[in-house]
Amino acid sequence: MPTRNYDAIVVGGSFAGLAVARQLHGEVLLLDRNEIGAVQTSACGTPLWVPEAFGVADSVLQVHDKLTVRGPTRSVTYDLSAVPFCTFDYKRFCLGMLGQVRARFLRTSVIGVDDGAVVTTEGRFTAPIVVDCSGWRRAVVNSGATATAAGGQFSFGLETHTDLSGEGLHLWLDRGLIPRGLGWVFPVGKGSLIGLGSYVGLSKLKPALERFLRDCGTVGTTYHGTYFPNRLFRPTVGRLFAVGDAAGQCLPLTAEGIRPALYFGVQCGRIVQQILDGRLGLQEGLDRYRTIVDGYRVPYRILRVAQWMAEHTPTRWFVTLAQAAARQPMLPRWWPRYGWFGRFDPDPLVTGTGAA
Repeated sequence: MPTRNYDAIVVGGSFAGLAVARQLHGEVLLLDRNEIGAVQTSACGTPLWVPEAFGVADSVLQVHDKLTVRGPTRSVTYDLSAVPFCTFDYKRFCLGMLGQVRARFLRTSVIGVDDGAVVTTEGRFTAPIVVDCSGWRRAVVNSGATATAAGGQFSFGLETHTDLSGEGLHLWLDRGLIPRGLGWVFPVGKGSLIGLGSYVGLSKLKPALERFLRDCGTVGTTYHGTYFPNRLFRPTVGRLFAVGDAAGQCLPLTAEGIRPALYFGVQCGRIVQQILDGRLGLQEGLDRYRTIVDGYRVPYRILRVAQWMAEHTPTRWFVTLAQAAARQPMLPRWWPRYGWFGRFDPDPLVTGTGAA
């Protein structure tokens, strides 16, 4: 099968890949093994400004101005009104972004990289710029090698949709529910997403999740789960860019990966477009993107320490710290800074069909 040439190839069609591709003009190929928006692996909670900034506010299902952290004996409620969160429809969000993308989309599985070409089940494709947004498996960065979640670098989450309705976001820190992890209930308009996450990457969570569902007075429907990184990886490998979970950009402790994937995706996409326009050399672009990501290593380390405390300290200690952080004058000092993390003004909408 002949090799086809493009200006840039983006591997992965979820948040990171769509954010990168949205910035690009020219002959760009967007690859994913699934249809866009078909496979949800996220609880789909993010600050309300995020879907608004990307022009996909119609994907919002419910807005939340409170977050309750529940321990075994007491709870702490945060006022999020300064930066409200929302839950949204994954498929509608992704398809809305795809409609702003000019790239050719091709559904195919990436086998690996061979002599500079991205090898897929639909053939070989080459481009001077390749961006790996394939998630924790890092299909391109790993050159097609089978990815493993060993080594403590990955957490695991499992969740299901239920008919339980409610207001506000809820997090559970209770070793009786899950040791070294957390539970969550995210209302999504009609029903709620309820899940468990293991900071140490334990994947056999369904029995514990079913007990949690019974405690909540509901039952699950379809389940979905995935690994996600809990520390930063290298954002560039050789001549390759990596964005989102492929670069370990999911936030530790909160496991929030949507916003970092979108933020770093936009930054990477802007740099790639400057390379395509001849305003940057490839190596200069790689260096610039790496510098942007490295500028966030201190906040990631702080969240990593907080995650370690959630894993190892007695839950009552952690809840006491959470309670102190919810009070005046602490809350207005840190919550807006966290809520506006990654705040940016995306480039004007790029109109296009978004189809192959």
